[in-house]
Amino acid sequence: MGMRILYLVRHGHYHMESDSAKYGQLTALGRRQAKRVGRRLASTGFHVMHHSDMLRAVETAEIIARQLDRAIPIRSSKLLREGVPTVPCPWLPNLTRAEAQRNRARMDAAYERYFKPPRSGQREELIVAHANIIRYFVSCAMGDSVAKWARISLTQGSLTVIAVGPSGRAMLTSFNDVGHLPPKMCTFL
Repeated sequence: MGMRILYLVRHGHYHMESDSAKYGQLTALGRRQAKRVGRRLASTGFHVMHHSDMLRAVETAEIIARQLDRAIPIRSSKLLREGVPTVPCPWLPNLTRAEAQRNRARMDAAYERYFKPPRSGQREELIVAHANIIRYFVSCAMGDSVAKWARISLTQGSLTVIAVGPSGRAMLTSFNDVGHLPPKMCTFL
């Protein structure tokens, strides 16, 4: 058995006005964030890129893919969609327990799917997703209470790295790394 290294990228800044035709699309800033993280990861020997099927993650993944030194398989997944896994949630007071349970079941399925050791050798995989699911993955990897996911801050366009060893033990090796972004490009919402 080997080691799986997962590079988790939060999508770039996006249009959040729900009444706008641009809702969910990356802003110009979000496209620049994605390009910078892509350049940072350009020479990494990824075996595959997985991304959420939500527009802001799809666009971020496409921009990153253009920056990589070589073409890799790219796979869209509904498992990686945004969601809130627990209630109460301070910024979504109307979220029902049933909705949170469905989100958590999906996030657990995603964790089981991606956070396991490879059959052999070392695999490097890129995952482009959303703050809540990345924060949930970090909580799971750290063996922390999943209820604490909401207390973790994550910058748009940031990089988090988790390695999964031969035993299946996950190790957080980097969190919310924004060394590729100048301070004026760091956004949270």
